[in-house]
Amino acid sequence: MFNTNAYHAIGKYFKESNEIFFKFISSQLLDGIVVGILTSIAMSILHVKYAVLLGFMIGIFNLIPYFGAIIAVIIAVIITLLTGGISQAIWMAIVVIILQQIDANIINPKITGSSLKISPILIIFSVTVFGSYFGIIGMFLAVPIVAIIKLLILDYIKYKEELKE
Repeated sequence: MFNTNAYHAIGKYFKESNEIFFKFISSQLLDGIVVGILTSIAMSILHVKYAVLLGFMIGIFNLIPYFGAIIAVIIAVIITLLTGGISQAIWMAIVVIILQQIDANIINPKITGSSLKISPILIIFSVTVFGSYFGIIGMFLAVPIVAIIKLLILDYIKYKEELKE
């Protein structure tokens, strides 16, 4: 059906796309672990009961784009409200929301960008654009799709340069 060159090119792109998705999922898991650790430490400093459990719950929920972090914080606030009172719940919510913002705008783009060799600014931009057009699924798939597009563009540029020689 395909000639040998097309077969090898398609195989190469499938292999590289698979590697991109694997690196993306791995970087998201690493980010969830980092968020879980940071949140657990912050909650421990605030003397929140079940700090480690709540911190890692937030880290795991952080893997779900957009809504995961919101749901996890709401659950953590309710548990903290029941076990530590309203004052502790408010302080915990403020600290966790600040940590979530730091993660979303600095830590996650840095981890994902270094894993996929993409600029953190491009990651934030792609998640914003894909999220606005395609919703949650667009937010989740934005970075791997942009990484694959980058791969295709770089290969095209390399191909054009080889033709000039």
